[in-house]
Amino acid sequence: MSNRITDAFCFWKYDFVFAYFYRKSFFVALIAKLFFRNTYFTGGIDDLDENHASPKRYAIQKLFFSLCYWASKFCIIVSESDKQNILKFFHRRNLRKLSYSEHTIDVVNFLRTTEVHKDKIFTTIVWMGNEGNVKRKGIDTALRVFSTLREQRQFCDYKFVIIGKTGEGTSYVKNLINEYGLQNAVTLTGEISEDEKIQLLFKSKYYFQLSIYEGFGLAALEALAAKDIVIHSGRGGLANPIFSSGIYFDISNDWRMEMNNLLNRLSTYDERQLESMSKHILQYYDNSRRKNDFLQIISELNN
Repeated sequence: MSNRITDAFCFWKYDFVFAYFYRKSFFVALIAKLFFRNTYFTGGIDDLDENHASPKRYAIQKLFFSLCYWASKFCIIVSESDKQNILKFFHRRNLRKLSYSEHTIDVVNFLRTTEVHKDKIFTTIVWMGNEGNVKRKGIDTALRVFSTLREQRQFCDYKFVIIGKTGEGTSYVKNLINEYGLQNAVTLTGEISEDEKIQLLFKSKYYFQLSIYEGFGLAALEALAAKDIVIHSGRGGLANPIFSSGIYFDISNDWRMEMNNLLNRLSTYDERQLESMSKHILQYYDNSRRKNDFLQIISELNN
């Protein structure tokens, strides 16, 4: 499993390549093809959404996806939104090398025999390696929403925990925290262990996923499994029915109107639906299901 071009030259070390995303991984697939090795692609394709990407980025992504599709043995699509975007620019032709398998999680991490107490915490997970990803993940919007919510009595003592590796985008986040006067209310954890992350999700009551575009929403899925109320943008993979138990926040709507809508939805939210949705996630979104998906794809195509 690699996107490193140098790895692809070591053809004697592998039977096939499992590559992720659809940009520079094309060159990995091309080299593997020259050595008669197959490549299976997967991962989200954010820039294949015309509403999200600039015309230039959209054109570049179309080109690279076409090249990756040509070089691949199979492309495993992870969300319905990505699938529709692909079919749109391919004019809904029958693409025999496409398969569909949604992301999964290690459900063992989310099995609890006793009820976990929920603290007054909002969380989100974001890689802050650059400012662009911070904006794509809607952290600027989440901070603004959180700041506005804290003006309400029921949220005035809530905290917001932002999980994720720090980087060039961190200064942008810190500037927003200062702008909204949230220095004592927001915590940046930096990179933490998987166990620490899961413990935080269980302690949190709410989770923000206000992405401009989201290929699938794996972190939001984990938050649902931990019985967090997910406040999401409904963009890309977040339109998946699995997120219907969350609270939709229209990031393109008039701000004041949408904040009023959010407060109404929060005040009338029925938390009983979290239990049934969490059970569904633990049944269908376990890693064993995706392992079986991959085994079936690989075994069928190699027979």
